[in-house]
Amino acid sequence: MITTEGKSYVSDNILMEEELLEKVQALQKQGKKIGLCSGSFDLLHPGHITHLLAAKKECDILVVSVAPDEHNTRSRKQKGRPIFTHGLRAFAISQLKAVDFVLIHENSQQVIRILKPDVYIKGIDYNTLSDPVLMLEKEAVESHGGKIVFTSTNKLATTEIIKYIKEEIS
Repeated sequence: MITTEGKSYVSDNILMEEELLEKVQALQKQGKKIGLCSGSFDLLHPGHITHLLAAKKECDILVVSVAPDEHNTRSRKQKGRPIFTHGLRAFAISQLKAVDFVLIHENSQQVIRILKPDVYIKGIDYNTLSDPVLMLEKEAVESHGGKIVFTSTNKLATTEIIKYIKEEIS
């Protein structure tokens, strides 16, 4: 995993849960439509960017929840993943024009219940009723009157990019 202790990877829009909740609640009182995306965002690529650009069209304020390193290591069980630490991944996401706030958090359903976004935005590749995690996320967002939305951008996966590099370039 690539890591750094440098101060150059700091961003004012990467917030702790309490600070983010305070800002989101104030924006909701102003009538702003809050959107939430969640994921690992390992090795930021054009697929991530187009997804987040499409997500921003669904809301006024886009919050992105980045999965911590421990979550990625446990869930993926792939050697060398994530490639970048959650701090570096959050920093990269925070620098995108479409993204207003970033949170590092393991549990997407919990983030939905805390922030109560108007829309929870997933990629088209998640648009399946057979995914039990997606069903829990859908229940969480609908429990406060929000809805789940799927972007229609082309799927591009970090795993596929890594496979291509290993097989075709090295």
